[in-house]
Amino acid sequence: MTQGIELRNITAFCKERVPLNGLNLKVDQGTVHAIIGERRSGKSSIASLLDGNMRLMNGEIIIDRKSLMKISPQIMMHEKVGVFHQTPRIIPTLTPWENVASGHMSIGISTHRMRNEIEEKILNICEKWNLHPDLRLPVYKLNRIESTLIELSRALIFSPRVLMIDEPLARFTSDEVQVLYSMITHLKGSECSILYVASTVDEVLRIADELSIIKSGKILETQPTRSLDREDMVDLAYSFSESREELVSKNIRLLKYKKYNEEIISNLPLGMIFFDGEGNIYLSNQAALEILSTNHLNGSIASDGYKTITEDHVTISNLQNSLGKDILIQIIQAMKSGKQEIWKQWPTTNGKFIDIMLYPFHDNLKQLAGTTLILQDVTEEKLTREYLTRTDRASSIAQLAAGIVHEVNNPLGIISNYVELLLMKAKDNYSRERLQVIKKEIQRISSSMLSLLSFSSIDSSTLMTFDMNQVVSETFSLLDYEARRLRIALKVNLPGEQTLVKMDQSRIKQVLINLILNALDACNEGGEIIVSLYKKANNTVLLQIRDNGKGIPKERISSLFTPFLSEKNSKAHAGLGLFICKQITEAHGGRIWCESQPGCTTFFIELPFEEPISSIKI
Repeated sequence: MTQGIELRNITAFCKERVPLNGLNLKVDQGTVHAIIGERRSGKSSIASLLDGNMRLMNGEIIIDRKSLMKISPQIMMHEKVGVFHQTPRIIPTLTPWENVASGHMSIGISTHRMRNEIEEKILNICEKWNLHPDLRLPVYKLNRIESTLIELSRALIFSPRVLMIDEPLARFTSDEVQVLYSMITHLKGSECSILYVASTVDEVLRIADELSIIKSGKILETQPTRSLDREDMVDLAYSFSESREELVSKNIRLLKYKKYNEEIISNLPLGMIFFDGEGNIYLSNQAALEILSTNHLNGSIASDGYKTITEDHVTISNLQNSLGKDILIQIIQAMKSGKQEIWKQWPTTNGKFIDIMLYPFHDNLKQLAGTTLILQDVTEEKLTREYLTRTDRASSIAQLAAGIVHEVNNPLGIISNYVELLLMKAKDNYSRERLQVIKKEIQRISSSMLSLLSFSSIDSSTLMTFDMNQVVSETFSLLDYEARRLRIALKVNLPGEQTLVKMDQSRIKQVLINLILNALDACNEGGEIIVSLYKKANNTVLLQIRDNGKGIPKERISSLFTPFLSEKNSKAHAGLGLFICKQITEAHGGRIWCESQPGCTTFFIELPFEEPISSIKI
């Protein structure tokens, strides 16, 4: 490449600046040369030198093969050297074009043609930031970014051959500086030599072709950035910024600080997983491993409970086994967009419930540097809340049941008395048989009312062994007429052997009636309900009630047995039927569940089988 500017053995002084002492620096045309150094290392002194505001004691400045032994602001302007300083250098009472033109008029540029030309170029520069300042106003009436761009225009307005930008992050926000980067890329294409004083390594990685380290007014080392990564640049910058003793002391402090942070993270009860900017996991603590049960991960855990994991040891697919594919996709998408996200009580594949919190973190340029994933096991909290909710509902149901029993038993007693009176006066067997059925069902209703007061427990002294075949047959007889009235086929499949169950017969019959009535409600005219009874090999009796109705939505299956939740729209249904069925079944040592799909719903009741006395071997 063609050399653009060379600072050769420069020694220069200025009252307010760090002196330059034997400084050597070359910048080729069409390249960006970054300069990094600690505070008061001489970075801004180079800016003052190129602005013509330092006293050149020794050395020379060579611009496009032309040697300069003396410098002044006018000379540097004439050589088309533009400088954008770290601190404001414009006169606030002047208008934008007056600020830009000041100094240039003294080198023979006509003011007659200058104003329109300058104002047009200022507006073109501001347009890149989507700004349209009023150029008739003095600078002090403009906002921060507008006045900053006026000063930038002063460095760019006459197409500089050399441009120096001194720590722009001190004056531009992270979004605004992105536009500046684009402008710098364009200037490289026009063979401009650009010196860029960087305050972060990220700036160097973003735009620079070469990197120089400055200390005490002298360039210590220069390297091309293409051969350096982030760690190399940090090492390079720090290796020259401290003495050996200072570096040893600082490294000890850093190691202690690192160890302190590791101890904090390792002892947190929350699971911590850290991702780098590329989405790779590089760090996790013991709590995260326990919450996720990722015992299959490679790598050993240190004695302090802290585990460092490299990309070779764990991948995203390892976490999929614990969190599941769906949530992993959401996490990856949120990480890519740099969004903060929270997922509450997410069920894991190992049966836990966890809160998942995703927090991105950024570098000095507001670029995404990585993401922290925090996991909190809330299984116990969730189960406790659910238990308290069930307990609260059960208490409310008990109070409601007491009121229902009181209100129903009064008219039921009157009805029972009239049935007894009719039985005494009945003269034919037909009427007597029908009245006996009514009397029996009134007794069952009365028993059911009492069961509302104690649905969660069964008095073992009331349990007797009955054949489920008989219980099902009697229930079938009670509901067969209702099924025929609705033109729904009610079928029963019973085994040829006894299916003995120790039960409170009226309670079990209450369960069957409730489930069959629900099936009748679910079926349309011409539908079919099949009640089947089996004796299973595991010493249980299984009852199935299957209908070909509309089915139950998948999302409602898990809450079917929750009180006050009903699939029926009628105000007459309070949503207690299935809840009571579940309580009665479980009180008999059994279980009840449901499987459903469109066009087929089956309720299952499993009860312990009671061995006949004659079959027990002594």
